[in-house]
Amino acid sequence: MLNAQEIKLNDFKLIAYDIEAKNVSILSYSTLDKNGKLNVYLKRHKDTAFYSYQLTNEEVEKVNQLSFGKLQDFVVRKKLDKSTYYAGNRNYINFKVKNNNEKLCFIPPFMSSSFNDIIDLLKEKIYKQDDSARISEFEINFDQIKNDIQKQNEIDNYLPEKSLPPMRK
Repeated sequence: MLNAQEIKLNDFKLIAYDIEAKNVSILSYSTLDKNGKLNVYLKRHKDTAFYSYQLTNEEVEKVNQLSFGKLQDFVVRKKLDKSTYYAGNRNYINFKVKNNNEKLCFIPPFMSSSFNDIIDLLKEKIYKQDDSARISEFEINFDQIKNDIQKQNEIDNYLPEKSLPPMRK
């Protein structure tokens, strides 16, 4: 029997990014180990910061719901409504379950509410910026991550360009 504290997803990464003219800019990079420890890199306005948070048993159980199917199953739409614009960041999620490597570039409006609930739970911790949770810098292979995102971005090519509504006259 699995301990409730153990994450069923291996090599878990959640990344917020922007992409302009094929250049990927990493805004946040988070990893989750099998014991539910969330390590976070944040690119802030003037600097970068690193944090570490421990997920509760309840949070671990919620995150483990991502292991029940394929990431594509959480995509509920691939187009914005007419006259709707998206000015937020894109996200990239990657993990392994058993022998399956799951990857997806996504924006919240295209995802199921159950998926967004899990991502919101993680993002609440990612953007908390609790000084008591600061840690020293950990190694991130940004070139590899950017390459992975660009490859997946070509597969998930239905994501809209970042845009604001037209100016009213």
